[in-house]
Amino acid sequence: MNRIRNIFALLFLIIGLSFIPAAAQDWSNEQLATEYYQNKQYDKAIPYYQKMYDAKPSTYIYHNYLDCLNQTHDYKQAIKVIKKEMKRQPDNLVLWLDMGTAYQQEGDNKQMNESFDKAIRKLPPDRDEVIALGQAFSGIKQWDYALATYKKGKSLLHDAYPFLFETGEVYKQMGDFAKMTDSYLEALLISPSFVQTVEDALQYDAGENADISRNNAIKKELMRYVQRYPDNSIFSEMLVWMLLQEKNYADALTQVKALDRRNREGGWRLMAFARTCAADQAYTPAIDALQYVIDLGSKGDYYSQARVEQLNLMYTKLMDEGAYTNAQLLNLQTRYRQTISELGENAGTVPLILNMAHLDAFYLNQPDSAISMLARAAAIPGLNAVTRARCQMELAGATVAAGRIWEASLIYSRIHESFKHDPIGEEANLKNAFIYFYTGNFKWAKAELDILKAATSKLTANDAMSLSLLIADNTQDTANTLPLLVYARAMLFHFRNLEDSALLLLDSVGRMNTESSLKEEALLLRADIAAKKGSFAEAAAYYEQEIKTYPDGMLPDKALFFLGQLEEKKLHNADKAADYYKQIILNYPGSFYVQDARDRYRSLIKTAAPQTSPVN
Repeated sequence: MNRIRNIFALLFLIIGLSFIPAAAQDWSNEQLATEYYQNKQYDKAIPYYQKMYDAKPSTYIYHNYLDCLNQTHDYKQAIKVIKKEMKRQPDNLVLWLDMGTAYQQEGDNKQMNESFDKAIRKLPPDRDEVIALGQAFSGIKQWDYALATYKKGKSLLHDAYPFLFETGEVYKQMGDFAKMTDSYLEALLISPSFVQTVEDALQYDAGENADISRNNAIKKELMRYVQRYPDNSIFSEMLVWMLLQEKNYADALTQVKALDRRNREGGWRLMAFARTCAADQAYTPAIDALQYVIDLGSKGDYYSQARVEQLNLMYTKLMDEGAYTNAQLLNLQTRYRQTISELGENAGTVPLILNMAHLDAFYLNQPDSAISMLARAAAIPGLNAVTRARCQMELAGATVAAGRIWEASLIYSRIHESFKHDPIGEEANLKNAFIYFYTGNFKWAKAELDILKAATSKLTANDAMSLSLLIADNTQDTANTLPLLVYARAMLFHFRNLEDSALLLLDSVGRMNTESSLKEEALLLRADIAAKKGSFAEAAAYYEQEIKTYPDGMLPDKALFFLGQLEEKKLHNADKAADYYKQIILNYPGSFYVQDARDRYRSLIKTAAPQTSPVN
C-alpha cells in the first residue's frame, strides 16, 4: 500500500514539475519584453511580445507589440497584427485608426483614408462610442476626421446630443478659436444653463504668455452673436464677462448700459457692475456706472443707493490716488453736504456721514463739525448695534483729532465693554491702548496689547503684537524712555494730521540714542507722512532706506509691502510692484503680509498681458 502511495506521489511531482518551466518561461518573456520596451530596445522586445501575443493575446500586449512594430517601421507586420486583433475585437472601432496610421506611415494615404472612413461608417448610435472615437482621432491629430465623427454622431442621434463641446475642443486644438467659440456659443442657444461650462472653456488667457489672437477671436465671435441675437441677453452677458476678464471696463460698461436699456432693468445691473469695478479698484468706470443709475431719475429703485455709493467711491478714489489739493477736498465736502441734505440723515446715509466726518476731522481740520455730525448719526433710530458702534468709533477718532483724548478713551472703553468678544470691541480696545501709548502710559498700554495678540481679527492682533514688541524693546532701560515718548507723540500728531509737528518730533528721535526698532518705526512713519502729502518718490526712498539699512530688522517685510502698494497704486509701475511683492514671498514666508503680497503678485502677473484690440 505504501509502495502505491509513493508511486502516485512521484507521478504528481513529475507532472507538476513539467508545468513549472512553461509558467516560468511566460513570466520571463514578459519581464524581458517589458525591460526592452522601457529601454526603447524595440527590436529586441518584438520576439517576446510576438510569442506572448500568439499564445495569449491581450489589449496590453497588443498595444506594446504594435508600438514596437511601428517604432521599427515594420508596418506590414503591424497591419497583420491589427487585422488579427480586429478578429478578436470586431466592435473596437479604434483599431481602424491603428490600421489607418500604419498605412499612413507606409505612405499609402488611400488605404489610410479608407480605414478612417470605415471607422466612422461603423459608428453605432451611441454617444459614448462617438466621443471615444472622436477623442481617438484627436489623439492622432486627425482633426478633420474627429469633426466628421461628431457630425456623424449628431446625425445618428437625430440631434439629441449635438457634440458642441467636443467639437469646440477639436477646434481649440486646431487653433481655430473663432470656430471654437462658435461651437460653445451654439451650446448656449440650446440651454443657457451651460453658461458656467462655456465660461470655463473660454477662460480669458492672460499673463506673459497670453494668446492675444485667441482672446480677440473669442471677443469678435461674441460680438457677432450679440448682433445676430439681439434679444438674447446671454451673449451680451458673456461679452461683458470676457471684457471684465481682460479688465476692459470702458467697453464692458457700454455693453452693460445696452443691456439695461434693452431689458428695462432700472439700473440693478449697473449697480452690480460698479461694485465689481470698485473691488478691482477701477474707480472711474464704477463712478460712471453709478452716474448712469442716478441719471435714471430720483424715483428709481436704486437712486439713493447709487448716490451714496458714488460719493463714497469718489472719496476712496481721492484718498487712494493721493496728491489731492485742498480745493478737491472742499469740493468733495460740498458734494457730501448736498447729498446728505437731499437724502437726509438716516440709516441709508450713515456710510456718507462716516466718510464726510472723517474728511472734516482729519483732512479739513474741522473736528467739531465731525463730532456734531457723528453724535447725531449715533442717535439715528433703527441702526443695528454694530453700525451704531461704528459711528461711536469714528466719533472717538474725531474727538482725538480735536485734542480731547481722554474723552475719546472713555468712548472706546464703552464700545469695548459692549462688544468684548467681537472684532469691533477688540478694535476699540486697540485704539484705547494707542491712547495710553500716546500719553506715555506704556505699562498699561502693553498689558492691553498683550491680551489683544489673541484677537479675532488678524489685523488687530498683528498691530497689537507690533506695538507691544516696540514698547518692550524700548523700555528695557526704564531710565531712558524719552525716545519712545517722543515717538509716541509724533504718532499722535500724525493721527491728528498735524504732519509738520510730527516731523519735528521724528527729527528729535533721530538725534537720540535709541534702539534700532524705534529708528525703523520712525522711517516708516516718515514714509507714511510723505505719501499722505503726495510726495511718493520721497516715501519710496524712506521704504528703500528701511530695507537696505535693516534687512534683518523688524519691518523690512512691511516696508516691501507698502513700497509695492506705492509703486502699484501711486506710481503705476506694475513691474516694480510685482518685484517687491515677490521679495516678500521668497524672503519673508512667515510675514503677516505674505498672503496679500501673493494675491497682489498673482493679480499683477495675470494682467501683464499685451493689450488686446478694442471692441468695435
